[in-house]
Amino acid sequence: MRKLLLPALLGFVALVLPLQGMALPMMTETITKDYYWFEDDHTYMYASTVDFYNETPDSWIDGVWIGTGDQLPNTLSWSHTLPPNLQVPPDEIMRAKLKIDGEYVDTDGNTIQIQGTWDWDPLDHMWNDNSVYVLTDVDQAGFWNGGFLNAGITAGEYDLRIDEAVLMMDYAYAAVPEPATLFLLGVGVLGAVGMRKRLRA
Repeated sequence: MRKLLLPALLGFVALVLPLQGMALPMMTETITKDYYWFEDDHTYMYASTVDFYNETPDSWIDGVWIGTGDQLPNTLSWSHTLPPNLQVPPDEIMRAKLKIDGEYVDTDGNTIQIQGTWDWDPLDHMWNDNSVYVLTDVDQAGFWNGGFLNAGITAGEYDLRIDEAVLMMDYAYAAVPEPATLFLLGVGVLGAVGMRKRLRA
């Protein structure tokens, strides 16, 4: 029994020790109406902000590290809540962007998936490391209709930090007739059918 206990204990220590000091990534989502984005000088009707952190939310020095380096997760996945009851079509997306705020992005080797599609440009490593993806005219069937927009990054470099992702949207719901309007329309149709039968007789 002792012979089995020692290897098991050593295996446990070998597994747990590398995780010491490596905090598990966490995230919080904030929904905002009338979200102003200074880079567009535009106020969006709706925004979902996912804040990534290891210890303290909204800390400017915090974020989630990913990469191909030792003890780093290679991927980061998250979801944005979409406006309730959104169905496109008949509803319409007038303007939509996904901004991913990163730091220390050095290569074009980081792949992005948005709603299951992988052929987006890699993370931008120029200027301020913010990457913006225009989603307004996406023609993928059902892209907006699942209640959530799913996104993820697979790292292609040793390490980089992801601080937040913001989905910004302007949209229009299709006009749905009110029950009273439908009732009046139905009465009108029945009246027209009755009048037509009378004229034939």
